[in-house]
Amino acid sequence: MRSLILMIQFMTRYPIPLEIEFTAERFVRGMKWMPLVGLLVALPAAGALSLLDPLLGREIGALAAVIVLILITGGLHLDGIADTADGLFSYRSRERMLAIMRDSTLGTNGVTAIVLSVLVKFVLVKNIPAAGAICAVLAAPVLGRMALTWHSAVARYAREERGIGEYVNQTGLTQAIAATLVSLLLVTAILGPAGLSPSGLVLLVLLLHGSAILLALLFAAYLKRRLGGITGDTIGATIELVEIAALLVFLCTWTSLP
Repeated sequence: MRSLILMIQFMTRYPIPLEIEFTAERFVRGMKWMPLVGLLVALPAAGALSLLDPLLGREIGALAAVIVLILITGGLHLDGIADTADGLFSYRSRERMLAIMRDSTLGTNGVTAIVLSVLVKFVLVKNIPAAGAICAVLAAPVLGRMALTWHSAVARYAREERGIGEYVNQTGLTQAIAATLVSLLLVTAILGPAGLSPSGLVLLVLLLHGSAILLALLFAAYLKRRLGGITGDTIGATIELVEIAALLVFLCTWTSLP
């Protein structure tokens, strides 16, 4: 429970009035609970969508869902994708890209990444059929947090100094597989009441997880070549990219599933 609470405190803005020592052992042990943290992030957003969609229309409901996702996380992952974009699209040396990513000043590429991330999520949620939209908003954050464990498991931290890197470097396939099992259970439970046939349910669950893991692995491989490894910012970027990919899968497949 302490590991789970630590992950909630680290990844969200939920006010949990407990002081838990942040240790590498507790952090690594808590990685398997990342999908559950994603569900806790998703629940208020899905609630906003389900409440406002019938009252004010899909556009307002979709916008509210995206805003709530940002509020619950404090924009933590948007900051990650912004810093990652600023660094990678500067096309400088490895050391200079890492320095740019650490700089608190937001550049043009970072602003563009934030705007596009929010806009794309809004458009996707708005266009997913009604029954699938709630499921998508619930499942996407779960898959994003599951994917970060794979992103962390297959690459080392790009910087040498102590910090978050010493925790990330202790995350391995054991944590990634455990998080995937938790995610499979949660996503299956989310999709179960949606009226899909057993074959449609299995197909969508596997497609969502397969695409999420593949994207996380490919992004990590790309970063190893460009940066020599991953950073806290690229972990946040992975969450955002996988959430977008999951919403896209829902949009492309929902009406064709049995």
